[in-house]
Amino acid sequence: MWTKHEGGNRMNKSDIVYDGVANVWKGKESVGGKLYLTKNELIHKPHAVNFQREEVAISVNEIDRLDKYTNKVFGVPFAKNGLEVFTKEGESFRFVVNNRDKWIDKITNLIKNNCTNIS
Repeated sequence: MWTKHEGGNRMNKSDIVYDGVANVWKGKESVGGKLYLTKNELIHKPHAVNFQREEVAISVNEIDRLDKYTNKVFGVPFAKNGLEVFTKEGESFRFVVNNRDKWIDKITNLIKNNCTNIS
């Protein structure tokens, strides 16, 4: 489940596992910003210049699976930098990231570690 962080919720730097510049697709708009993977959430914080400024936060425990996709320009495959995150509730979020495979490894390892800690 994704949540809106009201009032600019702060993250502890010590909780950040990985971060980088990223866009998230909201309808037909690609919203630029920064993506953070913390110990508990995947959070996209948009730049202030975007029309859509709502943060996206997905609980790591709610991530069902991750897929790669290729971004297209005018229907033509352009860049293999798409990361799609599916939640257990059936929602999906499409991100444009650098180092897609590293993002997948970091998220997958975090999910595995969280499952191990729950048992």
